[in-house]
Amino acid sequence: MRRSWLGLLLCFGSLSACGGSGDDLGGMLSVDSEEYGAWTMSPTTCVSGEHRQFFGVDLTERGDVGSGVRIVDDPVDGYSLAMNIPDHDLALLVTASSECEVFDIHLERGNVRVNNIWAIQGHAILECRAAGLEIVADLQFSGCT
Repeated sequence: MRRSWLGLLLCFGSLSACGGSGDDLGGMLSVDSEEYGAWTMSPTTCVSGEHRQFFGVDLTERGDVGSGVRIVDDPVDGYSLAMNIPDHDLALLVTASSECEVFDIHLERGNVRVNNIWAIQGHAILECRAAGLEIVADLQFSGCT
């Protein structure tokens, strides 16, 4: 009996270890494109890229069907941020070699592992302007499993 109470107390003390949501998300992405229009996205869901065999995260907004964001740390190409263009079967890709005034992306493993998937945490801060296109992002995330 004592052992089951201890397990219950451990679950209440750390909900993320017992199946609760450990996601901590904040920020927003906004895109203004002459060709594809303007949209914004504030993530409500974060999933580790380990599910799809990449080091990074997929960010989506609950109820949205088109504007997802993928942030990747590739061992060869480095950091990148790709965003779906709503209502199109296309994505915009921003890399360190893009001409951005600010390109600050960081990803790291957290200290939690759920079903052999490491929680990912980090941020993406971008300010990119080109002819007919402006991308501004300030995204923070942790506990993405």
